[in-house]
Order: sequence, then structure tokens, then C-alpha cells
Amino acid sequence: MSKNHFFAYLDEDTSTYLVKDGRRFLDKSQVADSNFLTSLYRTLDLNYPKFFKMDDLSKAGFLVTELLMSVLPFELDKKSTAVVFFNREASLHSDKHFEETIKDADNFFPSPSVFVYTLPNILSGEVCIRHGFQGESGFYVLENFDEKVITDICSDMLATNSAVICGYVDFTRGYAFARAEIMTKEILNSSKNG
Repeated sequence: MSKNHFFAYLDEDTSTYLVKDGRRFLDKSQVADSNFLTSLYRTLDLNYPKFFKMDDLSKAGFLVTELLMSVLPFELDKKSTAVVFFNREASLHSDKHFEETIKDADNFFPSPSVFVYTLPNILSGEVCIRHGFQGESGFYVLENFDEKVITDICSDMLATNSAVICGYVDFTRGYAFARAEIMTKEILNSSKNG
């Protein structure tokens, strides 16, 4: 791994999060109401009230990005930083929640605040808004985690962006797992060469 490689991940199942300088655990006493994502938000001492309106997919992607940004020793060019996330189930977690608001004809009450999160690319948008990034943004759904495909897509984005925040968020096991890293041409070249 290159010394210029910056990454972060979080794993709700084990109540752990990791940044470049090492693995950290949330003590069970820090996990309020068994909600790992909210507890991690509070542990990181963030001040972004919109977090509490986000769905779990966006919360996990937001938090892993905050972890990543906390270890960067350099500033990103906001005008040319791209943000892209991947997973294998799109926004299924929120889709099911939204379905509950519309499935009963006698209690039909579609929620706009839930509906907005049935679009998985809202996660990339949330990160861009938080940090003022103006490069490309997107969300791709892959059949399975495929590091080569993810790297290829992020590499292509570097043709028109100075950096790419590249992440993967998974809820298929019933808990949040998220990882993110920064890609730049320099980082990509150093990983190919060594």
C-alpha cells in the first residue's frame, strides 16, 4: 500500500471503524439505543443536523466520507473533486421503507422525505453538498463488489477531475458496512508502480 493511500471504513456488525492510522472501536456504552451510525456521528463530534433526516445508506456513506476527510493531509480542489459510490442493492433498504407508506390503500400516506432516499445517488449528492464538491457525482449498482470495475470507473473519472472520493456501501446483511478512499492520478500511478 502506498504511503499516499487514504481510506476509511465502518462496520456496524462489529461496531468498528478504521481510518488510515488504525482501527478504532465504539464501546458498547457509546452505542446509544443500539444505533451504531448515530453513535459514530456523535463520537466524531460532527455538526450537520441534516444527518438525522438521512436514510441509513446515506448516513453510512456520509460517515465513512467524514472519516476519510479527517485523515487527509491535503486540501481537495472542490471544483474538480468527483464523488462516486457503489453497492449491489441500490436503495432497496429505503425502497422497502417507502413501500410501507403506500401499500395500504386505507392508510395511503407517501412520504416525500422517505421517497427522496429511494434514489441511491442522493448519497453522492449529500457528500457533495456537505463539502462543496462540484466535480462529477454518481452511484453505480454492481452485481457484486468488484474492485477492478470500481477502480476502472474511478480512473476514468480522473480524466476530468483532480480527485475522486470512491466508496462502497452495503446493507445486504442487515447492517451497514461502508468503505471509501481518495483516488488521484498520483495515488493511482504509485499503486500501479509499487
